Amino acid sequence: MKKLSFFILLNCAFSFASAQAVQSENVVVVTLDGFRWQEVFTGADSLLSFDSTARYSTKYIANKFWSATANERRQKLLPFLWTELVPKGILTGNRNAGNMVSTANPHWFSYPGYNEIFTGFPDSTINSNAKVPNKNENVFEFLNKLPDFKGKVASFGSWDVFASILNEKRSGFLVNDGFRDVPGKLNEKQIALNKLQHELPDLFHGGERLDVATFHIGMEYMKANQPRLIHFGFGDTDEFAHAGQYDYYLDAAQKTDAWIRELWNYIQSNPYYANKTTLIITTDHGRGAAKGGAWRDHGSEIPGADGIWIAAIGPSIKPVGESTAKAQYYQGQIAASIARLVGKEFKTSHPVMPPLPFISK
Repeated sequence: MKKLSFFILLNCAFSFASAQAVQSENVVVVTLDGFRWQEVFTGADSLLSFDSTARYSTKYIANKFWSATANERRQKLLPFLWTELVPKGILTGNRNAGNMVSTANPHWFSYPGYNEIFTGFPDSTINSNAKVPNKNENVFEFLNKLPDFKGKVASFGSWDVFASILNEKRSGFLVNDGFRDVPGKLNEKQIALNKLQHELPDLFHGGERLDVATFHIGMEYMKANQPRLIHFGFGDTDEFAHAGQYDYYLDAAQKTDAWIRELWNYIQSNPYYANKTTLIITTDHGRGAAKGGAWRDHGSEIPGADGIWIAAIGPSIKPVGESTAKAQYYQGQIAASIARLVGKEFKTSHPVMPPLPFISK
C-alpha cells in the first residue's frame, strides 16, 4: 500500500484539467496478453531465435524476423508501432534505458493485471484467474453511467474471463469474450463473423478464440455502432508463449501490429473519430527472461514478469517518441488516464492511481 499511497499523493502534482490540455472525445484500448517489453524494444530475441534445441522453427524466425541490429529487428516485428505510432506518440517501458513500466499488483498474471489496467487499483486480493465477478468498479463502467457515454462503451476479448474482470452484469456495457456471439440487430457481416468464429480452429481448447476473430468482430461492431470507448483484448501472444512456440508468438505479435494499423487508419479516416481519438496499447503482465525458458511463464515467482510497456497516440498525447528518460510508471495509472483523456475524473469507492503525466500537451 505504500506504493499506492505514494501515487495518490503524486496525483496532487498533476492538475486534473488544464486550460492547455487537448481533450480526446474517444479512447481505444488494445491489450496484447503477456507480450514482453524485450521484443517490443529489441525485436526477436537472439537466444530464442537461434536455439538449436528448439521445437519451433528457427529457420522461419531467421527468414521473417531476424536482422543484425535491435532497431532493425523491432521494426521488422512491429512496423506500425515503430514507423507510425512512435514518431507521433509515445512508447514507454524500455528497461534497458531505465524507463520503467511495471505492474503495481504483486501477482504478475492476467486477471490482476487487467483489473489494475481498468480499475486503477492494484488489488492484492485478486489472486487468481477464476471467473469471479470483479468487485472493483472499472473506468469503462464509470464512464458508461454518464449520459455522454451511455451505450457507447464496449469490450471485445479473446479470453473468456473478460466478462468477469469487467463485471459485465453490473457494468452494463457490452463485453464480448470467448466464443460468445455479438447480440442484437446485426448487419450481414456481423452475422457471418458470429458464425465464422465457431468454425475457426479451437487451438486453446474452449476458453479462448483466435485473435483474428476478436479483431474483426470488434472492428465491425466499431464501424456499425461508433462507440466512444472500446477495448480489444488479444491473447494469442500469451497462449503461444506458454506453449513454447516462439515462432508463433512473434507471428501473433506482428499480425496484431497489422490489425492495430488497420484500426488506426480507420480511426483517422472516419470523421467521427479522426483527430479526436486516443489509442492506448499495453499488456497485462510481462514474462521471464529467455535464458532457461522462463520467457514462457509469468507470475510472482518469475523474475522480471512485472515489467510491461505502454504506447499511446492521439490528440491528447505528448509526441515524445520512444521515452528514454529515467522514470517509473505503473499500469494502474491507465484507468485515470482514460477518464482524463475525455475530460473526466475517475472517482470511485476504491483508491485510484493518478493519470500518466504525458497525457496532455
